[in-house]
Amino acid sequence: MTIANAIEACRLRLRSVSDVPWLEARMLASYVTGLDASAIVAYGDNAISRDRREQLFALVERRAAGEPVAYLTGAKQFCGLTIAVDRRALVPRPETEGLVAAVRDDWRGRRAQILELGTGSGAIACALAVSMPDARILATEISAEAFELAQANVERLQLGERVTLSLGDLFAAVVPLREFDVIVANLPYVGDDHADALEEPVRRNEPRIALWAGADGLAVYRRMLPATARYLRAGGSIYLECAPFNAIALAAIAEEAFPDTAPSIDCDAAGRQRIVVIRTAKTNP
Repeated sequence: MTIANAIEACRLRLRSVSDVPWLEARMLASYVTGLDASAIVAYGDNAISRDRREQLFALVERRAAGEPVAYLTGAKQFCGLTIAVDRRALVPRPETEGLVAAVRDDWRGRRAQILELGTGSGAIACALAVSMPDARILATEISAEAFELAQANVERLQLGERVTLSLGDLFAAVVPLREFDVIVANLPYVGDDHADALEEPVRRNEPRIALWAGADGLAVYRRMLPATARYLRAGGSIYLECAPFNAIALAAIAEEAFPDTAPSIDCDAAGRQRIVVIRTAKTNP
């Protein structure tokens, strides 16, 4: 069997579970053979060894059962970076790149002190450090397993001078009285009331602690926001990712915590409300 034949067999197997079966088949074939995307095409007529073919088909069966491709290959592209991922943390989503872009567009070129709450794999912290070389980031994480994964990504990308990690729940992992220019968070935001919005493979494969947050999905943000003002400098900004179904409710919670501001809601590339932004005013001299 040639590489091209194997990819076609994988594509046919994945048609019922994937919107992009050919792309996923090629990604898995690249992982198994060690060939990049262009080489997979160039050497498609070459035979694939029996061992690699069996490995590929085994991965395809796991994908057909709902396991994310990123968990199968151990990596996900995010903001141009290759982030190591596994079951210890959520797979970084393309829509979260918009959260990074919102921070970058407001603060690039400034020596911003940034706090990220709930870093997971470390994808956001690493992307901010690469796109904002003058910034310094402290990233916290409550899960010891995800914390280890984030450490591995920071070390592999050689970002240890710009990104510091701290293990703990929200601000409990931050030195008291320390202030930041930016606080960014992609905390759990799926609620019991909207469980149908979450695909079954995601519920089955990705860590529950990073997904669920009470009836409306905002329980963690409700704990976070009242404490946020103590850690935010005057003129600082907060960037929060959420779901389209609870963006307005999250903005209302943010306004309660910061009554002198008017939170804005930014949309993702598909026009869905995804990011609540709170920009505070600078104090008068």
